[in-house]
Amino acid sequence: MMKYPQPKPYLQIYKGTILLIVCAALLSVGSRGEFSYLINLLQLCGIYTIIVTGLTLLMGYTGQVSLGHAGFFAIGAYSAAVLAQHANFGIWLVAPLGILIAALSALITGYPLLKLRAHYLALATLCVGLIVYDIINRSTLTGGAAGMYDLPKWTVFGLLDNRPVFQCLFIWLIASAGITWAVYLSESPVGRALRAIHGDESAAESLGIDTFSVKVKIFTASGALAGLAGVVYAFVFSPNYLGPEEFSLMFSVQLVTMVVIGGMGSIWGAVAGSVIMTGLREAISLAGEALHLTNTGKVEQIIFGAILVLIMIYSPEGFIPGIKKIADVIGRKRIV
Repeated sequence: MMKYPQPKPYLQIYKGTILLIVCAALLSVGSRGEFSYLINLLQLCGIYTIIVTGLTLLMGYTGQVSLGHAGFFAIGAYSAAVLAQHANFGIWLVAPLGILIAALSALITGYPLLKLRAHYLALATLCVGLIVYDIINRSTLTGGAAGMYDLPKWTVFGLLDNRPVFQCLFIWLIASAGITWAVYLSESPVGRALRAIHGDESAAESLGIDTFSVKVKIFTASGALAGLAGVVYAFVFSPNYLGPEEFSLMFSVQLVTMVVIGGMGSIWGAVAGSVIMTGLREAISLAGEALHLTNTGKVEQIIFGAILVLIMIYSPEGFIPGIKKIADVIGRKRIV
């Protein structure tokens, strides 16, 4: 008689999260002196990890490609910032409101868009990201192209005030909470339903899974995580200046590249993809300074586009899983 899959022990599910927090703490404390600039990179890695975790659930587990998550990232950041600056709401109120508005935006846009499939869905979500970017770039409420300045800082009862190490730890604690939730979800019956939808949507429907409802819920959850990342970006990482350039179409492409690099079927790949892409962006920027290039944006577009194409051709399961597969093959040859 066939048995239902047994859930993994809690320690096995969460030990990676515990290790991640420890590593983030050690790196944060060790980034001093000439390496103090690494604190900002670690903070960005944590923020990107929050977004990519939700995007991995959507793309890697459910099989729905989104090129508009930079838009939900922007909605979370700007809606909270506008409420804080123009309505004078407190930060503990605008933070959950920003996440809620991003989630509602994902729900409202996802309900009609998720009736589309494959490249039609990708193009539709791309349009959503472009519309959001155009609105924040032109609206007087968001400061337009000039951006918004001097937002209130999320100090968490004074613990984060002018303390980059504590800010980094705070961001990674939030990222770890998102990863923990995503890992738990992937190991649950809902996670198996997501993989069934990814494998064959018609077969999943024949098994009684409400595929459309599940896709909308995951799209909404991933939008909420992007909104959470936006709130953290606006009030912890960059409260002095919030500009539209961080939320462009290119950033959506970079998010998809992070998912692909880390491996679309792995929640932990979100961390790997975020770290690799953030490090690569910094390396391109440093190389541009050494070569006296005034703008490395076009170079980034060429390199990231080439990486995405090469990975999709030669290692569709992802860059990290591809390396692991090559290492396994080499190991077997040595044994033989």
